[in-house]
Amino acid sequence: MAIRIEELKDKLIPMSRSIQGELNPGTDDGRNIVSKGLLLFRQNLVSNVKVRDDEASADVQDVTPVSVRLDLQFPLLSKCSCPHSGWCKHQMATFFMIYNKVARVSEWIQDWRSQESSAQVADDTSSLDDLLKKHSNTGGLRKASELLEERISRGDTPQEWWQFFENLLQKEDLQLLERQPYLMDVIIQNIYKRFKKEEPFEREWKPLYQLFATYFLTVEVDSFLQKREIELNREQYALFDYLLDQMEDAVEKLSVHAMPFSFDPFISFLKEKSTEMSTDQSHSTMIKAEVYRFLWYYLFKQKAWRRAEVERLEAHNTDDDAFVHIALLHQYLLLDDLEKAEEMVERIGTELVVYSEFWLVKFVLSKRYEALLLLLKAILKRLPSYIGERDHYEASSFVRWFVRKLPSEWLMERDPAFLRELLLSMLPFSYYSYTDFLLNTKAYREWVELQKYMGYSIPEMENLGLQQVYKESPELALPLYYHGVIDAIEQKNRDSYRQAVKYMKKIRTIYKKLKQTDKWDSYLDYILEKYKRLRAFREECRKGKLTDA
Repeated sequence: MAIRIEELKDKLIPMSRSIQGELNPGTDDGRNIVSKGLLLFRQNLVSNVKVRDDEASADVQDVTPVSVRLDLQFPLLSKCSCPHSGWCKHQMATFFMIYNKVARVSEWIQDWRSQESSAQVADDTSSLDDLLKKHSNTGGLRKASELLEERISRGDTPQEWWQFFENLLQKEDLQLLERQPYLMDVIIQNIYKRFKKEEPFEREWKPLYQLFATYFLTVEVDSFLQKREIELNREQYALFDYLLDQMEDAVEKLSVHAMPFSFDPFISFLKEKSTEMSTDQSHSTMIKAEVYRFLWYYLFKQKAWRRAEVERLEAHNTDDDAFVHIALLHQYLLLDDLEKAEEMVERIGTELVVYSEFWLVKFVLSKRYEALLLLLKAILKRLPSYIGERDHYEASSFVRWFVRKLPSEWLMERDPAFLRELLLSMLPFSYYSYTDFLLNTKAYREWVELQKYMGYSIPEMENLGLQQVYKESPELALPLYYHGVIDAIEQKNRDSYRQAVKYMKKIRTIYKKLKQTDKWDSYLDYILEKYKRLRAFREECRKGKLTDA
């Protein structure tokens, strides 16, 4: 982009207001344009974005590709090559792409949707009592007596809190998750914010309330989605990431000081709820496992509790219950019973890879390296099968994530051979990480073999470590330059001939370093004889002073 972010922000604020004023969230047309534009934006279908002065341009890959030009000063004068008259979904998507550079798109959506309720308040001519009643379920105006009644109804026991949350949730329209799946994360964040408004006044109770609220919303939203058989894509799962992040934030705040005894009933209540959840088939295995492991890792730390939980789980352990296997493995790891943990790992298939994130992250932070190594060795056996079951995009995305989570520095120091085996098992998707590993360990011969396998060109390899190999083990670089020369000559044009001469000079330098000039003479004679009919190539060799004039 040709203009600075500060300047862009100054231009987009009035443009944003203009668009929000033009698109009515209370009409189907307005909702369709925003929702479809948001979908195009989130699917990364907007490309070639350029912003200059008061104009922005972009290409949008829809069913039929279109070109968009936005007028930043007068948005309604913007143009799109699609047949739609007026502001369209492609212009909306382009606006979101640019707006995302200066602010959060989800907040823009929230502000835009709030216009609908504001308009309803302005147009409603009913009595004050009717108006208060109408907005009591939407976070709008409410009587002070109603607010006080709700505060009191929360109660002082965990059971009363839970009932209070159930009452709050009844006021929410969870069916929006089904009707507007592209806004799932925004919908959940708004619900959570309304829950947050009802938190206790006492500062020390706020984190506990936050923990309860996020736990409640996580299990209830998951149950709703499961009952409706709504499948989530990768981006939509972010709604649970948000809730789990808030849950972890609450626990961190609770851990700053010793928890008062008055919290004990609440912690025990959550433990009972986690037990109920573990046997409830209305929840997805993934969410059950995430919440269960989180609570038992951070909150339920008493060894007596954990041993009792192991006994309960072992009594319900069956060959086909994936959740019980994950829960038992978690308990064994927390109790440092690595022998039983290893036995349990053998009963878990490739799903072990799916559930590994929690342990990889937490055990690295807590330096539980023995347990971590046990898991990584088990994961190594399952990686080829797991990756092979996925398409190219999913496999590539997983490997990028997995490599980021690996404790590479610790493994490099502790067991570099094992780290090498891990990276090798994920090829070709782990190519860049494996390349760095080979260069760091000076395994140049393996590095050269990897480049041959991947088939990269010399210019690409020069940015990936060829220069280092050329300096430190030049003889190993010879085969790569041999191939580079042949590939360049076979393209049969002046530029490629010059490139071939450049590589031949590298080969000559290597032979001089090795004091094997006779081999260089033989190589040069071979190339000149092989391509003796290519006069332009021979001319470039003379210009490059590889041969006499």
